[in-house]
Amino acid sequence: MFSNIISQLGKEIEGRLDPNLVADALDYIQYNEEPLAFEILCDHISEYDVSITLEEYEKIVHLVKDMNLDINEAPFKYLKQLVI
Repeated sequence: MFSNIISQLGKEIEGRLDPNLVADALDYIQYNEEPLAFEILCDHISEYDVSITLEEYEKIVHLVKDMNLDINEAPFKYLKQLVI
């Protein structure tokens, strides 16, 4: 259900984050682990201080809400400071 949005987000940041890290995170989608794929992708964004656009951040926030995750928990809570 969320796999297309997560994959699209991964492709958008691929030029700013090591493509192998993106691919490794997105690999979990094929095992029906969309929340894990999304969390790992966001963790990599945060851990490697990858700048994200406001549009990308808003997409992340919507996914967090739609997936019933908590925006106030790691790694999501650190992403707002990376918006350019």
